[in-house]
Amino acid sequence: MSGPAPDAPGAIPASAPGVRATSPGDASSPGRGALSERVADALLAHPDVVRLSGGRFGSIATYLPGRRLIGVALGEGDEPARIGVVLRLGAPVPATADALRTLVGAETGAERVDVVVTDVEPAGPTP
Repeated sequence: MSGPAPDAPGAIPASAPGVRATSPGDASSPGRGALSERVADALLAHPDVVRLSGGRFGSIATYLPGRRLIGVALGEGDEPARIGVVLRLGAPVPATADALRTLVGAETGAERVDVVVTDVEPAGPTP
């Protein structure tokens, strides 16, 4: 298998078939661009979130011009928002997932937020 890893920035170029490049603030942008970036910032500010994750196949992502925002996929219409996170080792997973659902719901107005916890890691730099 060649090419970048699923979580690598820009793994799918904006010029790939089926990818429509829009500006991050464009309301028609898949995942609503700037809103997705605000959600990512809010998630990363949570003390129990070590990093964002695209999930097993890298599918939790917002496609922006020339790059992917890994870990945030805001649904359109009745679709749920989906977030993928790696949590701090020792964090209470159900309580943290509930807090992240509330955070994303407050930021986006989403009625349903699916939280995918892909791993747990010690917080801070890895030796």
